[in-house]
Amino acid sequence: MKLDIVQDAKNHTFTLTIKIESFKTLRDYETIHNLINAISLDFDLDPEISLEDLKNITSEARKEESEEVTCEIGPNGIDIAF
Repeated sequence: MKLDIVQDAKNHTFTLTIKIESFKTLRDYETIHNLINAISLDFDLDPEISLEDLKNITSEARKEESEEVTCEIGPNGIDIAF
């Protein structure tokens, strides 16, 4: 699984960049979902994204022929783009 995590100390955010091709099995989705939730807890955020949401996001990204999904987690919440 190809995954990059960058912490921006100035803005107090984490950015996860995951290659779309990394999402192959249910275990891959669960791993990324758990990682997003674990980082969210550092900001006292309720888990804002479900496993089903993550599947829908990657499905939409594939339709748009995107190569990666970017998830920014910070004090203001979770922002996902592709």
